[in-house]
Amino acid sequence: MIKKIAVFCIAVSACFTIRVNAQECHILRVGGTDGWYPVAYINQETREPAGIAHDFVKIVGEKLEIPVTIDATLPWKRMLEYLNDGDLDLCAAMYWTKEREERYQYTVSYFVNEARVFVPKGKEFPFERLEDLIGRTGGIPAGGSFGQAFDTFANEHQLKLQGVKTKYQMTMKVLAGRNDYFIQDYLDGMMYLKQEGLQDKFVALPHPVSTTDVYLAVSRQSPCLHLVPQINAIIDEAKQDGTLQAIIDTYIQ
Repeated sequence: MIKKIAVFCIAVSACFTIRVNAQECHILRVGGTDGWYPVAYINQETREPAGIAHDFVKIVGEKLEIPVTIDATLPWKRMLEYLNDGDLDLCAAMYWTKEREERYQYTVSYFVNEARVFVPKGKEFPFERLEDLIGRTGGIPAGGSFGQAFDTFANEHQLKLQGVKTKYQMTMKVLAGRNDYFIQDYLDGMMYLKQEGLQDKFVALPHPVSTTDVYLAVSRQSPCLHLVPQINAIIDEAKQDGTLQAIIDTYIQ
């Protein structure tokens, strides 16, 4: 009987060890994104992930001594699905919302972004608070968020917002008179308008829609979830020693 118990314990121990090893974080599978300058995008010349988020997550991997793979080609909604299911371990850049926090474990923030209202030049309107958007129709990135405060206000006041897949669609709808404005992160929006030669056709209203922290978000289904405290320590250290600011300066200055 004692021998049987011993054999059973060894078998259980072996199974438990196998299960634990299967859950170890051997690689950090990162979901990035394209077209979010200067946070996360694909360099058109090298076709490699670029931007503050993509550069910084590579440093995180180096500090953890874990290989990092970044897929910046996935549509945003599909990337979130993969993250939710554990097919990706981490999102390189995400705003916080209550709904998302139930699905993902956020790190401490590593960047602050400002979103603005963009309107056709000559059709500016007073905008000092979110209530000034009531009754107007605007475009926002499909599946996007501009922080919990804005999202809550938009839902409670039923703002007329249309989710649009591309910046081209957002700008063209406004120029065609179908929308009154579009909302975009300021630096990202200004860079796009300059690239497309539209900088003389749009104006960014001075008051921000939101000033929002940017975080890394880890899937709660990921074997790397237990590394969040270490990642937080890496972020704090990078803020203090200038590593993070050096990356930011590369893209903003």
